[in-house]
Amino acid sequence: MTGFTDSTQEACPWVAAFEKPGYPSIWLPDPSNTGAVEQIVIQAWGVAGDVAANSPRTSAGIGIGATEDELLVAHPDVAAVKGKYDSHYALQGEDGNWVNFGISDDGLVDAIVVRSTSAIDAEYCG
Repeated sequence: MTGFTDSTQEACPWVAAFEKPGYPSIWLPDPSNTGAVEQIVIQAWGVAGDVAANSPRTSAGIGIGATEDELLVAHPDVAAVKGKYDSHYALQGEDGNWVNFGISDDGLVDAIVVRSTSAIDAEYCG
């Protein structure tokens, strides 16, 4: 996390947030205030191309900025998931946790959420 700055919003202190120019933002929501990391949210905030080079990637090379087609080819077991507000893709790991991929309107991976469920929350500060 060298070089990242704390960008936690005063209005939602339960979401530890970090940012660094040229990198996706990293959020660690803790709405129950347990102090445990229950999910890791990596986001592009609408600029996937601007942060793609510095995105974490799956073992198959998928990160922020990958195309939807690249995701489907690299991870043939990824499943489409229909959420309450949006759809996303989810891939369950050998440990039972999920890697969830949000897709922007222009067909790029713009969010990666690692957690114990196949879900991407519609809002983290609400």
